Amino acid sequence: MREDVFAVELLRHRFRNGERAMPMRHSARDALHRRMSVGPDVEWVDDVLIVISELVQNVSEHTTGPGELVVSLELGAVLVEVGDASTVAPNLHDPATDHAGGRGLLLLGRISRRWGVRFCPTGKTVWAELAAGVDSRHLTVA
Repeated sequence: MREDVFAVELLRHRFRNGERAMPMRHSARDALHRRMSVGPDVEWVDDVLIVISELVQNVSEHTTGPGELVVSLELGAVLVEVGDASTVAPNLHDPATDHAGGRGLLLLGRISRRWGVRFCPTGKTVWAELAAGVDSRHLTVA
């Protein structure tokens, strides 16, 4: 979790390289619905789930080790963080027109308010902050 922002952690899930993102998406969706008075049709929840899929998939495609997903609530935002043991920064580039992949970071940039990478001695964390209907009433510690 970024240290410069007050946030309440909703979900922390360690995963193996190659593990599917779908169960993590379901856990994140359920945690958001449990902690907040949002229905399944809230558009920003779908955006959070897309970001989770993209970041978890990047760990599987571009690293060899396990990862960790953390989803937190902030005032007016949801923070999605995915850490791994690689020290190689994600590479934002123009995708090949004849290839289905390579657009994850572009999508991340469009969906999130901001995103970035934090490096530490054991690897890196790619994080994304998404606008969400979160106010101070929802930031209680459970």
